[in-house]
Amino acid sequence: MIGNEKEQPSLDLTLDGMGPPHQQIERAIRGKIQTGAWPPGYRIPPEEELAVFLGVSRAPLNKVLNNLANAKVIVRRRRHGTFVSERTDNHAVIGIIDIRDKIESTGKTYSFELLKRNVVDADDAYVWSDVTRSERLLRLELVHKANGVSEVYEERLIRISVMPEVESESFDNVLPNEWLLARLPCTRLVNTIRAAMAERRIAKALGLAPDEPVLISERKTWAHTEAVTWVKLSFPGHRNEFVGEFNPLEPLSKLG
Repeated sequence: MIGNEKEQPSLDLTLDGMGPPHQQIERAIRGKIQTGAWPPGYRIPPEEELAVFLGVSRAPLNKVLNNLANAKVIVRRRRHGTFVSERTDNHAVIGIIDIRDKIESTGKTYSFELLKRNVVDADDAYVWSDVTRSERLLRLELVHKANGVSEVYEERLIRISVMPEVESESFDNVLPNEWLLARLPCTRLVNTIRAAMAERRIAKALGLAPDEPVLISERKTWAHTEAVTWVKLSFPGHRNEFVGEFNPLEPLSKLG
């Protein structure tokens, strides 16, 4: 149980010198947890002690601990301390869905068609509450196909302020998720799965009858503390299912 006294491993925490301090701190802490050096229930030293040991200010350290707590990697308890989360199945989620791999694993040929690409203000993108009002976002809409048949409808927003070069990328020949994962890590993901009636334009693009049910995966991803992309994937409900595996101790390597 979290909070019980355990024999504490030595701190032995080393920064790798690559990137901003908060990114180095997060990698160092995640590494200790992933390898088991800091096991479930391990009480993490107080911020003051960590800051002195690492030679950093408390501001980036506090940012990292809050980020890890939001990702359920650690648990912060007021007046009791900070602990490595126990591994349970209660946080199981569907992670990143690789559509190309999903289609090609069935022996079919994968392709995609870009339907829309334009820049919008966050005021118009009401679906994404994590961005600043009036912030410029790149909006993409595309269809993923198997043997030329439309299988998944993708709607995506990408923050231009976080990834300025995205504004000059056409995405005619590269998938947004593949382009993103080649440039940024994904350290946090929030994913919502639900069923809904297909919007008319989406039903038409997927070759479905009006108001036919679709499964929707709606997710937001972060690179460290920065929200990067929001994406909504619509799958024909009658021929799809989601299977997921969750490992809260390892940062996600894809943005999806």
